[in-house]
Amino acid sequence: MNEFSTRLAYLFYRYYSGEATADETAELMSLARAAKNDPEMAALLEEFWEKSDHNESFFSKEESDKIFNSIVRSDAIVDQDIDPPVLNTFYWWRYAAAAIIVLFGFGTFYKFQSKSTKPSVANVKPPVTDFAPGGNRALLTLADGSTIVLDSAANGVLAKQGSTEVRKKENGQLVYNASNPDNVQPLNQMNMLSTPKGGQYEIVLPDGSKVWLNSSSSIKFPAIFSKNERKVEVTGEVYFEVVKDKTRPFKVSFLENEIEVLGTSFNVMAYTDEVSSKTTLVEGSVSLKNNRSQTRLNPGQQASVETSGKISRKEVDVDEAIAWKKGQFYFRDASIEEVMKKAARWYDIDIEYQGKIPVRQFTGKVSMDVNISELLHMLKYAGVNCKIENKKIIISS
Repeated sequence: MNEFSTRLAYLFYRYYSGEATADETAELMSLARAAKNDPEMAALLEEFWEKSDHNESFFSKEESDKIFNSIVRSDAIVDQDIDPPVLNTFYWWRYAAAAIIVLFGFGTFYKFQSKSTKPSVANVKPPVTDFAPGGNRALLTLADGSTIVLDSAANGVLAKQGSTEVRKKENGQLVYNASNPDNVQPLNQMNMLSTPKGGQYEIVLPDGSKVWLNSSSSIKFPAIFSKNERKVEVTGEVYFEVVKDKTRPFKVSFLENEIEVLGTSFNVMAYTDEVSSKTTLVEGSVSLKNNRSQTRLNPGQQASVETSGKISRKEVDVDEAIAWKKGQFYFRDASIEEVMKKAARWYDIDIEYQGKIPVRQFTGKVSMDVNISELLHMLKYAGVNCKIENKKIIISS
């Protein structure tokens, strides 16, 4: 049983990483069939599945159970042909239980081996080239033009502008503390927080509003807001939790558009390389306007602004829009180009397409904490040819 389990885990890894030969694929299917007919092995896999920390890093619990059911509690996988699968989503119900098992617990599988047996996986080698995920990285530009690299700056007070103190907290959060908001001296002192590719950051503005910046994003704001309004300017993707203040509306400008709120939570996606900008309301109420049109959003609605200025509105899944703030990629019927745009920003890489761009639609959740190789493995299972060369991902037909 121990040798059998070791061999099965090895073949799972080979199949998941796209390195399995035709003979190894055939052997995997044969061993999977044998596991189904072996009560002891089935019990072993049941225990492994329950104890493994799969959570929802790539799939929901319900989705993960469906995958597990397809390989252990049914005949789905073993009755299929052994040709490499070509699928159009991340829901590999019939084939990719191997991927899931290896993904969150290749080493965990061996917890159920006897101490006298050591698995032999010497032939399994990790990718030579890979890219780690992004993290807390940002540049703060003060009103005098001086800059502070926040990811390497020490915790504590970083600067003072009039009565406003700029502090970096232990958790990496940047906080603007205006001890005397009525002091008008620094009103024209504009600051800017910007994140590079592979960077995210959180800031507390002088009024107490919280802001999260995604990769390749920025926000311009004053050291102290005026008595009449609170106005900021953003690029990229930014999430807001605005403090209510009926006497001072909060305004966000981006790409010749303006959002006005009193107190609410919403997400703005305004990358210049996207075909449209999107504002998604989580709670509260906002109005969006430009020179051509305007609209008001209710919670659960999203406004899209085309380059012409035309605004459209629709109901959306809010979790999809703000998944990045929770550390997830969330794809729903996304094209390969949409997937790779997000990957390029987060992993700070370039994307190159060779030949015809594959036509696929992807649906699923992927943790932003994994190396890019994990994401590419998922694309390979969906029939997309992709490889890493230097600091570039090449997608080919």
